[in-house]
Amino acid sequence: MFELITKYENLKAEVEKHSYLYYVKNEPVISDREFDSLFDELLEFEKAHPELVTDDSPTKRVGGEPVEGFTTVEHSQPMLSLQNTYTREEVEEFDARVRKGLENVKFSYTAELKFDGVALSLVYENGKLSRAVTRGDGFKGDDVTSNAVTIRSIPLSVAGDLKNFEVRGEVYMTNPQFEKINKERAENGDKLYANPRNTTAGSLKLLDSKITASRNLQIYCYSLLVDGTEQETNEKNAEILKEMGFPVSPHFAVCNSVDEIFKFIDEWDARRTELPYMIDGIVVKVNEKKYQDELGFVARAPRWAMAYKYEAESMETQVLDIQLQIGRTGAVTPVAILEPIFVSGSTVSRASLHNADYIAEKDIRVGDYVMVEKGGEIIPKVTQVVLAKRPNESVPFEFPAEIDGAAIHRNEGDAAHYVSDKSSKTIIKRKIEHFVSRNAMDIDGMGERIIDDFVEKGWLNNVADIYDLEQHRPDMQELEGWGEKSTTKLFEAIEKSKTQPYNRVLFGLGIRFIGEKGAKLLTKNFKSITELENADYDTLKAIHEVGDVMAASVVDYFNDEDELNIIGKLKRAGLIFESDEADEPQSDALAGQSFVFTGELIRMTRKEAGQIVENLGGKQTGSVSKKTSYVVVGDSPGSKYDKAVELGVTVLTEDQFFEMIEGLVGFKYSY
Repeated sequence: MFELITKYENLKAEVEKHSYLYYVKNEPVISDREFDSLFDELLEFEKAHPELVTDDSPTKRVGGEPVEGFTTVEHSQPMLSLQNTYTREEVEEFDARVRKGLENVKFSYTAELKFDGVALSLVYENGKLSRAVTRGDGFKGDDVTSNAVTIRSIPLSVAGDLKNFEVRGEVYMTNPQFEKINKERAENGDKLYANPRNTTAGSLKLLDSKITASRNLQIYCYSLLVDGTEQETNEKNAEILKEMGFPVSPHFAVCNSVDEIFKFIDEWDARRTELPYMIDGIVVKVNEKKYQDELGFVARAPRWAMAYKYEAESMETQVLDIQLQIGRTGAVTPVAILEPIFVSGSTVSRASLHNADYIAEKDIRVGDYVMVEKGGEIIPKVTQVVLAKRPNESVPFEFPAEIDGAAIHRNEGDAAHYVSDKSSKTIIKRKIEHFVSRNAMDIDGMGERIIDDFVEKGWLNNVADIYDLEQHRPDMQELEGWGEKSTTKLFEAIEKSKTQPYNRVLFGLGIRFIGEKGAKLLTKNFKSITELENADYDTLKAIHEVGDVMAASVVDYFNDEDELNIIGKLKRAGLIFESDEADEPQSDALAGQSFVFTGELIRMTRKEAGQIVENLGGKQTGSVSKKTSYVVVGDSPGSKYDKAVELGVTVLTEDQFFEMIEGLVGFKYSY
């Protein structure tokens, strides 16, 4: 038995050594084939001797059985967010505050890349990885150990004198890996992921760790805590982590002045496209731990650190074509087909041009070279034309008279063109896609490909036909990829959708100019679809926030016999077309108050926070004006924060917002 244990430990050590050389040091000494052979040898040994298998075996990295959920764990020390800065003046102000706080003592800064990833805490007990916890709200997070062990650059065990400690780092996905995942999804007809950061966050929260293992996540570590305390300097922290076998970013500098900070910032602003992963700025910290302690914290952020955020990356590419897409209301959206270009973490090959006015204002033409960036690092947009490169033969873009045989028109005062024929299959498909979407009826399993197929087969001619699909069940089960299990799942989702509240049904109908908020507003003032149907233009217009366009659109919709017939079928199917008392605001504590949310909230989504405001009689809006009561700022706020400061609107941190809410309701919200 002793010989078997010795062989097993040596085999594990050999696999871990080569994993470290490959994933951390990037200096492999054996081929991939040789490594695979060594790994397979370990797997076979464990199959033959399951009684010897230990939790720190490298084979655990391939993922285990799916889990039912994640438990919440409190952090030993809070994982706080950093104050964001966007200008050189703000960096200088940070430096001035630090120097004032330290009363002219000699100190230094460290500057390092700000990875656009997900913060993770790794806790080691007796030299072995005990648990991995997400940042969460900064004070407690989710235990994702089953997924973290699949990250090959995270040591499962550590040799040396230090046995009990915590390491913090940033989990990320490389750009090539993100591209590979999206390519596979595109080939399967699945919706593409938005960016590497969101995909990383989602991967860490998957219940099936085998899928997480396939995502090939990476980590860079930056903090070592022993007994809740970091080492004497950030620089020393990095050195010790590296010696212990943790991956540490090689792009790290000690700066003795603000000018040296700017030099580091400028260098990586110019070089960030060279990196195989996304960064969105530079993290600057006071290097010495004793001075960090002296400076302390303000609210949820340290006074001794800040994050400098880069401007959105802008890249040049060519417009190969301008194509027209038809939406659920018949609106025609022009889309630029671009020479593929890698921007902010993903390859961009399309960008919305919105409408004819947008194209005319920027004079975008087929063949033009244009600058493309991503709004919020997610949505591609054409920002300007490179006129110096415009081909001599280029001509202004003009909308055609028809698309696929359907005439299009533009009403006076409208920004968009519209398809005149409501029976267009494209419009029918877009309407059904909207109806089944998550924020409307939320019918899981009815994706674009399925809707396209069912419309082409004549099974779906409008949204109400969804509730008559049962008659096609036998034929459906004969289709490729369908069977008893998948059809049953779809019909369960359809049946479940009948419980959606009135406001979501109304939103799902796709009335032009009636979005989610508009639907809530109408269902609040008209307690049933019958009341709304009988409302005239003046009655609608008298409601605060219902303008001419919305009122006219609602009247037009309910004057359409085809739409009324569809509503009749939906009623007979059992959908809810009346308000429930539970939908009413729980109190009027925030009556007359309007809130705007910007940035990433930690405790819940902006939508969920907005729902709290509405439940208390307040209003959530999407833009800031002098009439706005409060702007609630989360992590990485956008231009709405700047607008609030400019207009003198009261700005609340996320903590201040929840303190206000909890003071009004008299109890603490659970998150």
